[in-house]
Amino acid sequence: MAEATGKKARHIRERGFDNRYYRDLLEELISEHGPVSRREIDALLLDKLPESLSTDQKKNKVHNLLGGLVKAGRIVNEGSRGRPSWVAKAKKGH
Repeated sequence: MAEATGKKARHIRERGFDNRYYRDLLEELISEHGPVSRREIDALLLDKLPESLSTDQKKNKVHNLLGGLVKAGRIVNEGSRGRPSWVAKAKKGH
């Protein structure tokens, strides 16, 4: 029984979660604690991404998640490319 449970847990760690989970974590961090740096974002997400990914692949995934939130109009970088400062985008009427 323990062996089967261990295999299931390992499978989840290797597969990871869906992108919605990671985006929700990002949005919550940014909306509650923004502005946040990329270092803070990496500290939140890198150890939650699948173990099967290399460090570079994990950083690229975080980059893509941030880009998706920017494209969706949910967040904006108010810093520079070298020193990003991510904040929640103000909603119209607020």
